[in-house]
Amino acid sequence: MASPLEYALAVLQARLLQAAENGDLPLFKRTARALDGGKGRLREAVEGAAAGDCGAGALHVAAVHARLPVCAYLVEELQVNVDATDESGETALSYAAVNGIVNIVRYLLDHGANPDKSGPEKCTPLHMAVGQGHCGVVKVLLSKGADVNCYSNTGTPLQIAAVFGLDGAMKILLDHHADCNKAVCIADTPLIVALRAHQRKCVKLLIKAGADLKGLGSADPIIVAITEGLTDCLKCLLNAGADPNVLDDFGCLPIEVAASHDRREDVEILFPVTSRIPSVHDWSIDGIISYVQTKEAVQTRTPLPYLRFYYYFLLTVPAISCRFFNYQCVI
Repeated sequence: MASPLEYALAVLQARLLQAAENGDLPLFKRTARALDGGKGRLREAVEGAAAGDCGAGALHVAAVHARLPVCAYLVEELQVNVDATDESGETALSYAAVNGIVNIVRYLLDHGANPDKSGPEKCTPLHMAVGQGHCGVVKVLLSKGADVNCYSNTGTPLQIAAVFGLDGAMKILLDHHADCNKAVCIADTPLIVALRAHQRKCVKLLIKAGADLKGLGSADPIIVAITEGLTDCLKCLLNAGADPNVLDDFGCLPIEVAASHDRREDVEILFPVTSRIPSVHDWSIDGIISYVQTKEAVQTRTPLPYLRFYYYFLLTVPAISCRFFNYQCVI
């Protein structure tokens, strides 16, 4: 059981954080002085207050609730550590970034916040802002020197934009020279990620930005477009110069992959640009479709399974982001 002194301290700390949440600067100052008790150590007194559920300090609370005057008092007058973290390693900048609070993000960056300080899953404020589609925050972070190609356990910012179809954020990243060919797991470039996630607008943006149209085996963009049933993307890739004669992991040409998936339209698109297969005696659209279904084809080629490669790292971003988006100061 807490002593009377400990209880009084907890009440004052709770009042301090509540004042930060409400943006009540006069009450915040009075409570800070009460916590200090005339010792002349206001900063230490304020830094000792943290939300019980996550360890968020007064600056975190003020930032996530867009209380600029409180932030300014903490940073400029008390000179608290602008990069202080909560229990999970998140800074006030991360809180503001994931919630799309542009003015707080700009203020913190202008006063020394590290734009590339990473937290859980090695995510930086840029990863979080991109994951929520906060284009204004993305622009500010990049203008202040955030690393546009930084890795995290959830991929690069461009890959996050690709998997969630955030074409607005993707365009900003590309305009700031994001590497459209940077891969994770060897083959997962942003283009491959966008294709597997069926994000057509992002696919077109990446092709226009000069994404590499050649992949690795079954992770080739054309093969992925066919297996995912993205005929419109297949056309875009071919128009951009993708090779229609690449081989997948099982030695099959794209036209064979299309036939094996009963995608006649894709076979018709690929037929004029595909090199003839010697073992296909009836070199026609119907002949190719018939060939892949014959006993000869089954015996000489390993059947292509319907593959979908959605990696765990692409599914963790919403959970991470929602924790901050739904943040409430529990005191």
